[in-house]
Amino acid sequence: MYELFLRIETLFLALNTPVLLGVGVLLLLVGLVLWLGGSRYSTVIVGLLGAVVGSVAGLLVGQWLSLHLWLCMIVGATVLAAASVLLRNVLILVLAVLVIASLSGAGYVVVVLDRIAPEQPETKTETQSGQSLLIQSFTNMEPGARMKYVDEISKEEGFRERLRAMLDNTWQAVEPHVWKVGLSVLAGGIVAIFLVWLIKKALIALSYSVVGTAAILLGTQTALLGVGVQAVSEIGPRPWVLPGTFLGMAAIGWICQLFFLGPKAKTHVAKEPQESEK
Repeated sequence: MYELFLRIETLFLALNTPVLLGVGVLLLLVGLVLWLGGSRYSTVIVGLLGAVVGSVAGLLVGQWLSLHLWLCMIVGATVLAAASVLLRNVLILVLAVLVIASLSGAGYVVVVLDRIAPEQPETKTETQSGQSLLIQSFTNMEPGARMKYVDEISKEEGFRERLRAMLDNTWQAVEPHVWKVGLSVLAGGIVAIFLVWLIKKALIALSYSVVGTAAILLGTQTALLGVGVQAVSEIGPRPWVLPGTFLGMAAIGWICQLFFLGPKAKTHVAKEPQESEK
């Protein structure tokens, strides 16, 4: 996990302070809501998610058919938001399964990235096409060397080019193990589907807590970069700090949503018996 957060830190260093602070605070707020109140506000969350997906779909359709973009986005957001609320229970379960499956795959990717940080700063690996690649470990680099390396692999200025280069470089490290990542995602999905039938409420709360925890950690890292603090670099390659923090926060959010801040209990008002006619 340390290697992954180092790569994110190095990529975000190219952004200016207002962007870092704005994105960091927004992620923190969203993460806090999902971490502690995801189960309670699931209808609102699903509706907003449907609105976002609908607006993006409307934008794409509007561009494709040369229609009014704003109108297409509003219609798409309204339709998918309403459909998401109506199908809330189904969508929540589907999203919970996807989150657990993604968490399983992401966990294996994190392990792969941490393994490319041996005593030597460079590791050779071989892709499925048989090409030999030299993978650089950010863990064994100084901060200045990381920035220089990102500039070298991106070859062009701009955050989009740096992001694309970083994703390509990370994919090169993961590609030899892609079938294992796929198996991890499949196994996580199967386990999640099985758990849906047993502990639906617990699985949904866990999914919200996991996503919220990830958003909080990423938001904290981004906001600290905005004030000039490279928190991940200062932590150093301690193997259990980040995973331990992630698991501890996810467990706390899970427990809070299950026992303290879960869905509001439905109150049933008992009808008063009618007085018998005299």
